[in-house]
Amino acid sequence: MSIPSPSRLGSSPPIVHPSAPPAYFPPSVSSDLIVASYLPVAALVVHIWDMLNNVNADYKLLTRHRLRLPSIVYCISRLSTLACLLVVTIYTSAFFGPCDPNFHLSPWLYCIAMQSTSLLFFFRVSAMYHDHKPVALFFFLTWLGILGGSLSSALIAHIQGVGPTKNCLGRARKSFVWTSFIVPLVNDTLIFIAISFRLTLIGLPENTRFKDAFRVIIFGKDLPSFSKALLRDGQAYYLTTLVLSFTVTIVFFIESIPSVYRVLLSLPNLTIVNFMACRVYRRTKSGMYRETSSLELSIPMAFHDCTRTPENSTALLSVNSG
Repeated sequence: MSIPSPSRLGSSPPIVHPSAPPAYFPPSVSSDLIVASYLPVAALVVHIWDMLNNVNADYKLLTRHRLRLPSIVYCISRLSTLACLLVVTIYTSAFFGPCDPNFHLSPWLYCIAMQSTSLLFFFRVSAMYHDHKPVALFFFLTWLGILGGSLSSALIAHIQGVGPTKNCLGRARKSFVWTSFIVPLVNDTLIFIAISFRLTLIGLPENTRFKDAFRVIIFGKDLPSFSKALLRDGQAYYLTTLVLSFTVTIVFFIESIPSVYRVLLSLPNLTIVNFMACRVYRRTKSGMYRETSSLELSIPMAFHDCTRTPENSTALLSVNSG
């Protein structure tokens, strides 16, 4: 699937404004291009607003805690998302040309943004299963698989110029949908199940009935405040990813929808997923879940001990910086 190629100049109606990209497309396609160019602008504005809204939290995050790999990945996730949205906005609406078809910057930035965001949740599940190395290794291998798929999509991406103008348009293949939405969604589902299962084991007494365990997984019933907050944030992130990924995937395969919309819908998806993932990381790292004295916490992100006290069956979580 690709964005329609510019019409041949010989068969096109007279061009009134040769420097205007819509002049090189049929009228219906031109209107779609103009409307679709607002999608990256809107996504960019939302992301900038989110970054400005969390400047204070990010400053505390980076200055009050030791800078380690998860914090570096967090910064990469935020900045690469910003750079990706900015570059796509320039490609689709600005005039800083000429367009270089070999300048595949936006697919690579998209790959970095998506994979660094996914890596934040790998850190989370590996922290939960620090004492079960095979589980952490499994999710690391799945992340590497997703990374490989994203890199292959970036390699085959194509940027083309629009006539003699300074604008660029991109082409996306169906493999882009699999590597950018469907496969990461499966990985996020497995991570969500793994974290929910771990939190359930922490909060439930022995010989718990299946119905009670189901209530804990869905509603966080009887879980300590820290575990319940982790579970609910994970649910919010997963449901957001699920709805957005399915929506973008379905829209991508509906041929009646203009292809330019199907391609650029990935940008709002990138923005919202990054927003949710970074929100979960900030809340966990900053210790916003510390609500009860039964939780022994330092800097949250990596769990070192998960035990259940026989008196009240609550979790004692010792958390290391990450």
